[in-house]
This record gives sequence, C-alpha cells and structure tokens, in this order.
Amino acid sequence: MSSRPQPQQLNSQSLNPATLMEINVLKRVAMEQQKTNPGASIPYLAKICQIVDNQRPPENDPMRLNIIRADAHAQLADAYHKVQNWIQCEASLMVAVKIWERILETPEESDGKMTARTRLGEAYDILRICYDTLGNRRLAELMEKRKSKLAQ
Repeated sequence: MSSRPQPQQLNSQSLNPATLMEINVLKRVAMEQQKTNPGASIPYLAKICQIVDNQRPPENDPMRLNIIRADAHAQLADAYHKVQNWIQCEASLMVAVKIWERILETPEESDGKMTARTRLGEAYDILRICYDTLGNRRLAELMEKRKSKLAQ
C-alpha cells in the first residue's frame, strides 16, 4: 500500500486556515519520518486522523471529507503495517474500509467510486495478512471472499 496517493487537500471552506496549516505541517513531518523510520511517523499520522475525524463535512460535498478521512486512516494503517503492529493496522484500516464500502453503495458512478474499489481491494489484502498473522484464518478467508466479490 506504499504506492498510495497522498491525501487530497482540504479546502479552506471546510477547515479554518490554522487547522489546514497544522495538517500540512503534520503531513510533511510524517512523510519525512516515513523515509527513514516508518514507526516515527505514526504519532503524526494519528494526529491527522484525529483532526480530520473531528471536522464537520461541508454541506455541499459531504463525501469529500469522507474520502479524505479514509485516506488518512489508510495511511496510518500503512505505517502500522510497516512496523508489523497488526492490531492497530487492522483497527485503522477498518475505518477506511467502512468509508470505502459506503462509497460503493452510492447509486451514481464516479471516479471516487473507482478509486474506492481499488483501495478496498488493497485493504482487503492487507487485512488478510493481518488476520493470518494474528492466527484468525476465518477472518482472513472472509477478506478473500470480500475481495473476490469486489472483482465481480
């Protein structure tokens, strides 16, 4: 999941400028930390998730904040995956998975839906690894089934 695109930029209509600046600084620090020590990026990525989770979605585009929220949690899960903290990886990734699954349930077809489908497939693979490593073969198989349904 390291080839994942960076989170979308939040516009100033949905966040105040100080919050935007804080997120951008945290994101830069996290990206620098990931180059040498992925574990050191975790507190910064967790703070980004906390900030994004506490935002109210704009009325004109509520899905946009959900996509940003999913990306933030997926990046945190990726950092946990790199340091083999499987339980935290699973917890963070499930937040993103739930959002992506909701996006796929929307009736209209969009680029966001195609992106969600791709990201969901990657997430199911990582969750399968987490569950296998934790010794939960039943949940690992469930992730395989979900991924195969996704491809249909």
